[in-house]
This record gives sequence, structure tokens and C-alpha cells, in this order.
Amino acid sequence: MSNTEGSNLAEFSQRLAEFSNNLYGSLIALKPNTNVVFSPFSIQTCAAMARLGAEGETAAQLDRGLGLVSSDPQQIAESFHQVLAEYEKSSILRIANKIYVKQNYELNDDFNRLLSKQFLSAAENVEFAHSVQAAGIINAWVEQQTNKLIKDLVPPSLLDAQTRLVLINAIHFKGNWVHQFPEHATRNERFHLNEVEGVEVPMMNVKERFRYANLPDLNAAALELPYKDSNLSMLILLPNSKTGLPQLEQQLRGTPLSKITEQLQSNQVVVKLPKFKAEFQVELTPVFEQLGMTRLFSNQAEFGKMLKSPEELKVSAIIHKAFIDVNELGTEAAAATAIIMCRLTSCMLEPPPIEFHVNRPFIYYIASRKGVVLFAGKGQQF
Repeated sequence: MSNTEGSNLAEFSQRLAEFSNNLYGSLIALKPNTNVVFSPFSIQTCAAMARLGAEGETAAQLDRGLGLVSSDPQQIAESFHQVLAEYEKSSILRIANKIYVKQNYELNDDFNRLLSKQFLSAAENVEFAHSVQAAGIINAWVEQQTNKLIKDLVPPSLLDAQTRLVLINAIHFKGNWVHQFPEHATRNERFHLNEVEGVEVPMMNVKERFRYANLPDLNAAALELPYKDSNLSMLILLPNSKTGLPQLEQQLRGTPLSKITEQLQSNQVVVKLPKFKAEFQVELTPVFEQLGMTRLFSNQAEFGKMLKSPEELKVSAIIHKAFIDVNELGTEAAAATAIIMCRLTSCMLEPPPIEFHVNRPFIYYIASRKGVVLFAGKGQQF
């Protein structure tokens, strides 16, 4: 990788982490007291594909709101291609993008070329008026791309004769830990929901060398759990107090992830981590609007670079669904995003090991060593 590529990726990662923070803030406000899990990279990729067909103020809002590295479509596409190409042959991460266009509509050649070359994505025609059939075609593709983990992404009720364009991004990850948790060591332990209430959860246990940081400024600690055969790991941020999550969430809004990861150092750590699964689905229109991206949903939307025929388009829905499964062997996670568009009309002595007991609400990320945030979420309700 050349130096410029390296610095480009660093900037891409930093902006994605910022976008991730903004999304996280909106999502926890939208769905309080739930285990939020989402893929910032999936959502950003999907919306960036739509951005390539946008013009004017619509394009400008997307550039700002998504935190894109440039306002030049070619450069935007290349910044995503770098990441997508890196994982194209990965055995543990699959990322897939696709655009569905209404039957008898033709995509603009330049738009189509950029998508297939840089987003490794093909366009396909589908008859949205037959909504059940169309949803079936789209959902079957998503299911196939996510190892059958994400089913029924697009409900038929969101498609009709007015729908012109649906953008889909699916991401599926299944990683095994470098240091697996011995299954016989998992036992029920208390997880504190707040100062008073708690629940019994299956708690996994392992003692190993991990990268760890005490973060006094954030009144929290961080731990990195790496995955085998990859440059990916899970970063867990644990508040020091049982009820410290809201304050940590607040502080993280202004803290780049790199500020945390650069403090990690190898230590002997006793880790307790709940075994958990979470599934999360959300329609992202209010979130995008909150982040200043309003025009793509309005009758003033400018998507003049998508189709050959000058037909006015707008986005009618952005659906995101994510799934995560954390167990002794590793993690399986999947996420998918769909954007639906329609016509406008409608070696010293070992010190004692550090204890990292995840027995209270926490935040986690799955990210690459270069800082690309693939998933983010919080564990709060068990």
C-alpha cells in the first residue's frame, strides 16, 4: 500500500468513525433501552452508492452528512473500493452491494460503470409493482449474501408501482477468537442492569494476554479481543460504574476511536464477557434527516445521474438490519441496508492480572486494525 493510500485510508477510517458516533447517538435516542447493533460501514457504503447518482444540494448534504472524503464521485468510489477490495477474498467477512431498478428503466452508463467497478455491485431490473414477488427476489439475494442470517429485509408493503430504485448493502461477519473462551468455564453470573436491578446471564471466562487500556478521562476501560486469520477485532468499552453508560456515550461523541486504540497495551487479563445475540432493525429516514441529509427524501431531491431517462427520483426508505452472535468460539454478525427510491409524485515479574468483568452495560465495536468500523453496538438488556 502506498503512502497516499495509507493516509487516504486513515482519513476514510476517521470519518467513518465520526459518522458511526453520530449514527450511534441518533439510534440510541430513537430506540432507548435496547441492544443497538448496526454497521456504520454498511450504511455509509449504501448511501454513498446513491450519492454517485446525486447532484446539487442533495449531493452536498450527503457528502457532509456521511463524512465522505471528497465531493468528486470518482474519488468517493475509490475510497470505498479500497476497503471493499481488501475483504473481497476474505473467508470471514462478506460485503455485498446491489441496486434494483424498476423494470424497463435503464441506468446511466457512467453510474453503472462506477458501481460495478468500484462497489463490486451489479444492477438488476425488477418489477416493483408486483411487490411480494419483488421483495422476494431482493430478500433472497440478501439472505444468500449473509449466510441466511438476514431474512425479510425489505417488506413488500414498502414497494409499489411508484418505487423506482432500491439500493441494498449486506454485510456478514463470522470470526473466531484468537483466544477462545473455554466452554466449560461459562457459568451463570449476575449482569447489573443498573444500581439495583440485575439478571443472571451465561458469562464466558478466559485468562490471556490481551491489549487493554485504563481510560481515566472517560471513567472506563477498554479491551481488544482479536479474531483469527484477519486484521479484525472487537473493542469493548466498559464504564467503571454500573450506571456509567449514558455518560460514556456522551463523552465518546467527541472522542475519535483512534485516541482509545492507541492507548491499548498488552497485559494479562481475566475477562468475563456475556454470551449474547442481538438483532436490530431500523428505518433510517429520521436518522439521516437528523444528520442534515433531508433533501434526498423530498420532492426537491436531485438524482439526475442515475437513469438514462430524466425521471425524477427520491428515496422512500432506508432499511438497515443487523445481527450479532457472540459466543465462546467467536462472533457471527451480519447487517444489511436497503435504500428504496420512488418517484417524486408519491518479561518482568507478571503483575497480578487485570480484571475486565463485563457485568454491566457496555459499548463494543468490530473494527479493522486500520480503524474501519464494521459494526458498533451496545449490550444493555439481557
